[in-house]
Amino acid sequence: MLWKKLIFFFLFFSIFISIKDGIVKRDPIEMEFLVNRWIFYLDINKKEFSEELLKQAIFYERIQNPEIVLLQAYLETGFFTSDIFLNGHNCFGMKYPKFRATVSIGEYQGHARYNNWWDSVIDYAIWQKWYLSKGYKIEEFDSDAYLVFLNCIRYAEDPHYIRKLVHLKDVS
Repeated sequence: MLWKKLIFFFLFFSIFISIKDGIVKRDPIEMEFLVNRWIFYLDINKKEFSEELLKQAIFYERIQNPEIVLLQAYLETGFFTSDIFLNGHNCFGMKYPKFRATVSIGEYQGHARYNNWWDSVIDYAIWQKWYLSKGYKIEEFDSDAYLVFLNCIRYAEDPHYIRKLVHLKDVS
């Protein structure tokens, strides 16, 4: 029952803030997406982690190049078996940021620590948006360009990181 009240509140609030001069500014498809995203996040804390839930979280956060991002999660977590993933809830090996907003709650073994795994997905989306705001171009459907971007910004300390992602891409 509580989730129904929350959905109603979210819908009411979303419509309320999008009305200007009596005209609704959001289109129905966007509203449906936002409602589905809200339901997803209300429901997710009752479920065990799965790759499918990770894919859905990446989708709902509108993360660009989701195929490469998923490969990053495989590589960074050892296919979801690493200590940083299991205890730090970090899907992407993200470090605690010094210059951007974050939902991280601190550090764990030199990496960002999160309340839950989906917060690391939200933080990855914040990280992508931060780079976009700095003038970087991330082509949404060009995985090769995204790999170049990751290499240029030195996403990982491992000098063979991009090569490993390419290998994962080729075998999956």
